[in-house]
Amino acid sequence: MLRRVLPVLRRFSTALSDFPEHYVYPGHADPGEFRRVLEGTRKPLVQDTTVFKPKDQIEFNRVGELLLYESEPYRIKDIIFPYPHCLVELSIPWMLYLYFTNPFGLLWQTNGGLLLASVASFFPHAEYLFNMRYFIHKLWLLRGGSVLKVEHSDISGHRWKSWVFVDEVNLLTEDKKMLEEDKGLNTKVVGADGQLQYETHIQVDNFVDTGRNMQDQVLKLCKEGRVHQPEILEAVLKGFEVDTSNFRINTLHVERWLEPNYNS
Repeated sequence: MLRRVLPVLRRFSTALSDFPEHYVYPGHADPGEFRRVLEGTRKPLVQDTTVFKPKDQIEFNRVGELLLYESEPYRIKDIIFPYPHCLVELSIPWMLYLYFTNPFGLLWQTNGGLLLASVASFFPHAEYLFNMRYFIHKLWLLRGGSVLKVEHSDISGHRWKSWVFVDEVNLLTEDKKMLEEDKGLNTKVVGADGQLQYETHIQVDNFVDTGRNMQDQVLKLCKEGRVHQPEILEAVLKGFEVDTSNFRINTLHVERWLEPNYNS
């Protein structure tokens, strides 16, 4: 029993890693790679990744990012009474009534279990609120087409940003139970209207969640979210890198002026 305490504490820690090898953000080499570069023993990395070629020219913002998707999960999803996680909470008044009145004449040891059960009934709802942090608020494609920037938040409203490699993204089936065959090549994620057809789940090989290294983490995209680049979003959700050789940079002050990257 005590052996399981440390893994449980690591789940709520922002300092300890969940696995021994520290995950490195894209573009930041580890000390071992620097040593191999200096010694001249570094081998070229060959990635077996299919590259997607967009039909139209890509328009990045001033910092070289392309917004693919945005959503507000806490306005879309049920927060106060999420079904079926709130069903257990309906038993709280009855358990409190049985605890204080004790109509069956139970011993105090047994009767106290009703009080503990009423407190434990909040756990499914709390777990639901905790997992809401894995709904994506905004998803950007960085210039180069091989890295995504993910913005997500928790119930407190604090938002974090993380970066993942496109080739580490795996599309899940519509029932969210298995990985799509052939990376979902024959799966239609975006409909004819340019929006998601269903709540889409993706599994990322390595994901940094508020400083914690996570492996095989599932991220979610709400169906009601807004898709800005349908064909590029569908390609990156299937794990295909994007050819960004045909691009332009939008530097106009009259457009996208609400973005927090204003050039003075």
